[in-house]
Amino acid sequence: MHASILRAGRSWFSTAVGLTALCAILGSANPVDAQSSRRTTYGTPAANDVLPEFPESPVAGGSSVVRIQDTTLAGRKNGNNNDDDDDDDDDDEPDWPDISQPGPDMGNFPNSAFTLPKGKVYIEQAPFTLVAADRHTPAAYAWPFLFRYGVTDNVEFRFIDTGLTSVFGSQGTTGFSPLIFDLKVHLWDQQGKFIPASSLETYIVSTWGSPAFQGGTQPSVNMNFDLKLTEKTGLEWSLGYTGVLDAIDLRTGARFTPRLNFVNSFFQRHNLDTNQFTAQWAIQRQIKKRLAVFAHGYYAGAIFLQQGKGSVAGIGAFWTFSKRLVAFGSCNAGLDPNVSPVSGQFGFSFAL
Repeated sequence: MHASILRAGRSWFSTAVGLTALCAILGSANPVDAQSSRRTTYGTPAANDVLPEFPESPVAGGSSVVRIQDTTLAGRKNGNNNDDDDDDDDDDEPDWPDISQPGPDMGNFPNSAFTLPKGKVYIEQAPFTLVAADRHTPAAYAWPFLFRYGVTDNVEFRFIDTGLTSVFGSQGTTGFSPLIFDLKVHLWDQQGKFIPASSLETYIVSTWGSPAFQGGTQPSVNMNFDLKLTEKTGLEWSLGYTGVLDAIDLRTGARFTPRLNFVNSFFQRHNLDTNQFTAQWAIQRQIKKRLAVFAHGYYAGAIFLQQGKGSVAGIGAFWTFSKRLVAFGSCNAGLDPNVSPVSGQFGFSFAL
């Protein structure tokens, strides 16, 4: 009976996620009006004006649209692309590539409220990702990546994957984590001082991966928010309802969410499909045009690191090399015994 109810509930949840994404896409079908209201609301500068130093808001549209680039955290993640003494942002430079519009989604834990311009592409990856052992799972290495494509100025199609994954220890293994299909829809921009910019994100974890890291087909939905606090400081957070396959420790009877869906076959077993509330946050400060620093954290799971259920906090930075390339890194600490006590990540985001 329990399994039947759970299957019915998850079937309804998957349908609801699909219908919500469809409604959001239909609601974003008139991006020109939305962009116009953004320019009016925030006083966005004209395309040939000098943008403020604050790491501009990650909105789609390029400089031909120039969506409120000074209003949130994502350009936040990389800021304007030049040091004060650089001459890279001459008025006659092409509008694309531009890693500051909308800015990377990898680097810190939450995803931004903004989408790529129509037809534009980002490739993001973190080839140096290490996670220490926790009470349930050995230490692991991963190479997560994110492919982003702007379907329209307000709709972004994405592939996410933890990528090449290696779990250490006597029962460890190496393989590829399952591919995740993701759709993000920009809903609105920041309104005044207190209503944040927002996007709706839905994604489905597939079974296209190595058997050791499969957790079944798992649907999830996120709401992403960006709020400009000052000209150089922004707050970003994501709230989600996420499908997971939990596990049981046969020695203690404890149920847990296995990191990377990996279980030790000697004394752990996959258990039940379930759903859990998740939250990620980041607050960021622009130090120089090329450098931004941040503090971030999550409760009950991070989208990219997939550390499992628990609470984590850390610090990190973004460094912009050019209009195409930004690097990021972070060091994080677990706040309870269910997650890794230490984890770290270093990677790049590239605008094609």
